[in-house]
Amino acid sequence: MVVFWSVFLTVIFRLEKRMVNPYGELEAAPYFGDPTGYGARWVAEAVQAGFVMLGWARDVRGGMYRQSYALLVSAERDIFAVIGVGTLVKIPVQVTWLHTPAMDGRSFFSTDNQTGVQIDLSRNWTNQLAFERSFATLLLKHRDWLQSLAVLPRPFTPGREFAEFRALRVEHFRSMERAGLIRFTDASASHFYYTLSGAAKTAVWGYFLGMARKLSFGKFPRTA
Repeated sequence: MVVFWSVFLTVIFRLEKRMVNPYGELEAAPYFGDPTGYGARWVAEAVQAGFVMLGWARDVRGGMYRQSYALLVSAERDIFAVIGVGTLVKIPVQVTWLHTPAMDGRSFFSTDNQTGVQIDLSRNWTNQLAFERSFATLLLKHRDWLQSLAVLPRPFTPGREFAEFRALRVEHFRSMERAGLIRFTDASASHFYYTLSGAAKTAVWGYFLGMARKLSFGKFPRTA
């Protein structure tokens, strides 16, 4: 079973063409709706926690990706929140990411759903999975985690938060390219494929990481 899933995921990772920035232009409401109400609840909690709502961005990948993302920034401008809702192959999507870039060029994010984990073996991005049922508790876990790692946040610039978040993603994938994990399809670095070795390493590590976190309810390993 382990071999089957490792090989299967390696093939999927190797063949799928992926987009660096799937976020469209900002809109006033989720383009594909919010079927579970998750987005409305978590956005309200984020605003109550002092986050500023920038707007909603639709997923521009199209096809099976009928998703919208609420984009918010903390009052201290050290956290960029992405709250995703909609459907993926008709399966409801409800996942949140809290991103904090560090002064040393790395970036750290917490997510409340296994589907939100993005493995980066170049170590430019580091993640925490916390199965929390509210934005407030996920935020608390994120800040505690950053403190435990002695992360020195690099604040977002007022008025440029979305642009800087896009740039953060570009640097993330540039780091993966330098590590030989992916290759871009063109000079604009807007799309990429995993290399064979990158796909295999990411698939195997992702499989065992997911199993360990599932069995430990996200507690082990806390940082990946």
